[in-house]
Amino acid sequence: MAERVLWAVENMSLQIGRQILFDKAAMSISDGERVALVGRNGCGKSTLLKIVAGEETPSSGEISVARNIRIAHMPQNFEPEPDRSVKEVVREGLSWFENLHQRYESLPAESPEHEKLEHLLSCHNAWNLDNKLDTILDKLSISNPERSCSGLSGGELRRVILARTIIAEPDLLLLDEPTNHLDVDTIAGIEEFLANYRGACLFVTHDRYFLDRIASRIIELDNGKFFSCEGSYADFLIAKEEREYAEDQAENRRRSFLRREIEWVRRSPKARLRRNLGRLKRYDEIASQNAPVRTGRMELVIPRASHLGNKVVDLKEISFSRGERCLIRDFSFEFTANQKIGVVGVNGCGKTTLLKLITQQLQPDAGEVFVAPTVEFNYVDQSRIALNPEHTVCEEIGEGHTFINLGEERISIWGYLKRFLFEDERINTQIKHLSGGEKARLMLAKILRGGGNFLILDEPTNDLDLVSLRILEEALADYNGCLIVVSHDRYFLNRICTHIIAFEGNNGSLFTTVGDFDYYQTKKKERMTAEQENKRREEVKTAPPPPVRRNTPRKLSFKEERELESLEQTIAETEERIAEIEAMFSDPDFFARHGKQTAELQRELEERKHSLENAYTRWEELESKKESFQ
Repeated sequence: MAERVLWAVENMSLQIGRQILFDKAAMSISDGERVALVGRNGCGKSTLLKIVAGEETPSSGEISVARNIRIAHMPQNFEPEPDRSVKEVVREGLSWFENLHQRYESLPAESPEHEKLEHLLSCHNAWNLDNKLDTILDKLSISNPERSCSGLSGGELRRVILARTIIAEPDLLLLDEPTNHLDVDTIAGIEEFLANYRGACLFVTHDRYFLDRIASRIIELDNGKFFSCEGSYADFLIAKEEREYAEDQAENRRRSFLRREIEWVRRSPKARLRRNLGRLKRYDEIASQNAPVRTGRMELVIPRASHLGNKVVDLKEISFSRGERCLIRDFSFEFTANQKIGVVGVNGCGKTTLLKLITQQLQPDAGEVFVAPTVEFNYVDQSRIALNPEHTVCEEIGEGHTFINLGEERISIWGYLKRFLFEDERINTQIKHLSGGEKARLMLAKILRGGGNFLILDEPTNDLDLVSLRILEEALADYNGCLIVVSHDRYFLNRICTHIIAFEGNNGSLFTTVGDFDYYQTKKKERMTAEQENKRREEVKTAPPPPVRRNTPRKLSFKEERELESLEQTIAETEERIAEIEAMFSDPDFFARHGKQTAELQRELEERKHSLENAYTRWEELESKKESFQ
C-alpha cells in the first residue's frame, strides 16, 4: 500500500531577477520519507523549504497539501528576541499540544472529540508538557534554559531553534542545515532522533555522513528542475553522472541533426519547395530546444606557502582558564610543516581559545608558545571576516584594486571571482542580496587571497554546498603549508587530517593522535574500555571481602518431611510405569495391539524418565540434608 502524499507540486515556476529558481518543476514528499535536498549554493533550496512551509509562494504552480497535516520549519538563520529565555523560545514549539490540552479539558468526557484528543495526546506522549520540554533540552545538551538568548553562541542558538522545531513532532519536518555549528555528539543525537521519527522529513545538509545515515531519498535541484534518486549519496553521484551522460549524448545527436539539415538547406533547391515545409518546421522545433545547462566548477586557488623550517609552532605545557573553569591544562604539541590538524570537541570547550593561543592573540596562564620567525598566519575565526552588506562582490574583494597577487600569479578581480563561480551579474550584486552559500564562497575567496604558510580555518564547511566542499577538500589536501581546521564534519576531517587534537571532558584535558577522525574515534573507544576495566579492577581490589557464610546443618521442616515421603512413593510408581511401557515395546505383537498409540506411548516414556530424574535429584538433596543434621 502506497504511503499518502503529504505535499506535492507540479509546474512550479519562480524567477528572482534574472535567476530562474524553478522552471515548471515537480516534486512530492510522502509520509515517513527522509528526503535530502541537495544542489549548488543559491539554487533555491532554502526558498523551496519556505514554499513548503507556506512562508513564500511561487509565481505559478499547482500545490497539493494533505488534509490537516502539521509542518514545522527550522530556517537556516534564526534570531530570537534577545530578552527571551531559551526555555520560552523552545516552548513555542509546544503551542499545538497546549491547544489540545485546552480543548480536551473544556469538552465533556462523553464527547467523541474528547476521545480523539485523548488518543492524540497519548500518541505524542504529551500529557506532561514540562517533562517533554525537559527531555528535548537534555537530548540536545541545552543547559541553563533560563538564560537569555542574547548571549548564545552560534552552536547554542542552533540547538535552541532545532529543539523548538522537533519538539512539535509535526507530520512534515523541514530542516535547513540542521548540523551547522553543532558538535559530533549532538549530531549523533539528531541522527538517532530522525531515524526513529514517525513523521516525514525534508532536510538540506552538507554533512555527507548525516545524509547517508538518514536519507531514504535524495532530490537534487539543478537549473530549476528536480531530480530524484533512491539510495545513498554515492548512488546519487552515479545516477547524476549517468543522467548527464545521457543528456550529453542526446545533445550531440541534436547538433548532428541540425548540421545535416543546414547542409541540406544550403545545397538543395528542393528545400525551398512547399512540400518540404514540414521538414523545415521540424528543424525549427529542434533548433529551439535548449542545450543542457552545466554548472561551472569552482576553481579554488590557495597560493603556495612560503618555506617553513623544521620547527613551526611549539606549545610547551600551556594552561588557560576563564574564570573558575580550566579550558586547557598542561598541553604540549609541536607543529611541523605539511601537518593537517583537525581540532574537535563539544561547543564551548575551548577550541577557538586554543587557536588564539597558537596565533598569540591570547597569552597562556602557564607554559610557553614558541612561533618560528618564518611563520605567516592566515587565521579566519568563526565569526569570519566582516562583510560589508552594502558593497558589491567586486568591491569587497578588490578593495579599490583591479588585480590581486596570488603568490607568483597576478590575476584580475573578475577572473579571480569567476573561479569561485560568481557570474558577471553576481559580481556586481550587493552582498546583502547574496544567499548564505554565496556569502560562504565569497568569504573563502577573501580568506584564501591572503596567502600565508600557516592556515587556520574555524568551521570552514558551514553553508558550503557538497560540490564546493569536495573542491575545498582537494585544495586543502594539496596545500603545502601547515593547516589547522576546526570542524564537526566527520567526512571532511577524514579526508583532510593527518592529526587530531581533541578536547575531552570538562577538565581541560586534550588528547592528540596521528591519523584521521575515524582512527581517533577507534582509539578513544579503546581507551575508554581500558579505563573502565582498570576502574573495575581497582574496585575489586579495594572492596571488602564478602562475609563468610557458615553452612550450619538445619533440620528438615514438616513440609520437607512430607515431601520426602511422597517422593519415595512417586519414584516407585514412576519406575513401575516405565517398566510397563518398556515391556509393551518389547512385546512381538506390539504393533498389532498398540500401533496407533506408538507416538503417544513414546512421548509418555520420555516424560516419565525426565520426571524420574528430577524426583531422584530432589530426593538426594533432602536425604543429604537429613543425614547432615543427624
